[in-house]
Amino acid sequence: MENTLRKEAPLNSKAESILTGAKRAFLAAGFGAVSMDTIAREAGVSKATVYAHFAGKEELFGAVIGRECERYFAQFSEGELDPRDVRASLTVLGRRFLELLLSPDGIALYRIILGEVTRFPGLGEVFWSAGPERQRLQIEFYLKSAIATGTLALGDTRLAAEQFVSLVRSDIHVRHLLRLEANADQRGISAAVEAAVATFMRGFECQTAPPVAFACHPDEGRDR
Repeated sequence: MENTLRKEAPLNSKAESILTGAKRAFLAAGFGAVSMDTIAREAGVSKATVYAHFAGKEELFGAVIGRECERYFAQFSEGELDPRDVRASLTVLGRRFLELLLSPDGIALYRIILGEVTRFPGLGEVFWSAGPERQRLQIEFYLKSAIATGTLALGDTRLAAEQFVSLVRSDIHVRHLLRLEANADQRGISAAVEAAVATFMRGFECQTAPPVAFACHPDEGRDR
C-alpha cells in the first residue's frame, strides 16, 4: 500500500543540527522559556542560520513533532499494511501510534503542549497539524483501501480513523501523562492495541468478504 504520509524534504546537516538542538531545548525547558538564541547555541550554529532554515520557534516546534511522528509512521515494509488483512494491519498501525504516544519524548512533548497552549494558542494548531492529523491521515488512507477491497464496511472514514485512535489511546495515555504509570512495557501496549482492534473489527468488519468490485453491507453475513 502506498504510504500517504507527507514526506519531509531531506534535511541538510545544518537543519538536522537545528532540529536536534531545538528538541533538546524544548524537552529541557518547555516552549515559552526557549529562545531562538538558546536553540542556536544547542545546535552549534548562529541564530541567522536557524532563521535561514525555520521562520520561527513555532515552526521549529512543529518540525520537531513532525520528525518524531515520522520515526514511527513514515516507513512500513511491504505487506505490513495489507487491505485484505485488516486485523493485522490495524495492529501494526495501533502499535506504532501507541509506542509514539507513550515514548518518553512523546509524553514530554505532549506535556509541553498542555502546559503552553494557553499562552501560545497558535502552538495547538502547529502540534495538531504536525502530529495527530498526520497520523489520522495515515490511518484513514488505510481504511479507504480496506473498504475498496471489501474487507471493511463503513461510511465516514475520517470519523472511523478518529474512533480507532481513541480506542488505542484509551486511558493508558492519560495515566502516563499523570505519572500514574511508569514507562510502557510491550505487553501492556500489545494488550491495549489488541483490545482496540478487536472492538473496531466488531463494528466494521465485513463478515463475508465479497469480490473487490463489490462492497458489503455492515450487517451482511452476520446471521449466516
